[in-house]
Amino acid sequence: MQILIDYIATYAPWIYFVCGVVALYQMYRTWLVRAERRQAVFSLEREKAVRDLGNIFSTAMLLLVVMGVTYFTSTTLVRALEPMVEEARSPSPEIDFVPTPTNTPLPISDAANSLPQLVPTVDPAATAETVTPTAEVLAAPTVAVTVAPPTATPAPIVQAPVCANGNSIILRPGTNETVRGVITVVGTASHPNLQYYKIEYAPAGTANWGYLAGDQNAVINGVLATIDTSVLGNGAWTLRLVVVDQTGNYPEPCQVTIYVEN
Repeated sequence: MQILIDYIATYAPWIYFVCGVVALYQMYRTWLVRAERRQAVFSLEREKAVRDLGNIFSTAMLLLVVMGVTYFTSTTLVRALEPMVEEARSPSPEIDFVPTPTNTPLPISDAANSLPQLVPTVDPAATAETVTPTAEVLAAPTVAVTVAPPTATPAPIVQAPVCANGNSIILRPGTNETVRGVITVVGTASHPNLQYYKIEYAPAGTANWGYLAGDQNAVINGVLATIDTSVLGNGAWTLRLVVVDQTGNYPEPCQVTIYVEN
């Protein structure tokens, strides 16, 4: 609170200046609005002029309140609260550092080191007899260790795809076949009302199918498409052949899972 009062008292001239500029602008607006009101023909124009005059009057009252509060604060409050204002302006006193005493351990006296020391004595009779142990050396048995060669991981067996519909068949590549580079998809894609066929791909075990290749001509035991497997990436992929008729329907697609190793 003291800081706010000091701030208002310090910048009171600037507050008066801003209020004076706003008051001059409002006087200019009053002159313009009164002129528009005298020249108004329609009632709506006169009502607008009346509203503008009301807004100007509200602004003038607000300026009077701001200037009155500023004057009261900078003349009366600042004198009444001058001790607190001076306290807020003054910097905080520094706290002197008081050293904390530390305990110094007392030195150990020589009396503690003057205790008698016990020296053990050895009985000669106890060391008169010397026992010479005899040990029998036993031959360590030899153990033959046979290391079995590592078992190679068997490659997946390539099988022909099982297709339920005779009009949608993939002959090559086969199921579990490992491919690389550019491959040729061979099979059959036909229908009495064929519209088109397409070959789609998705990661093995998923159904996120994407378009790969296709055509509008029927193919019987021939090349369906040529695919560059480098665009798929290494891993297991599922290809499927979808044959679409003129109505937009298609029989059960033929699917085959392959392994790409580029």
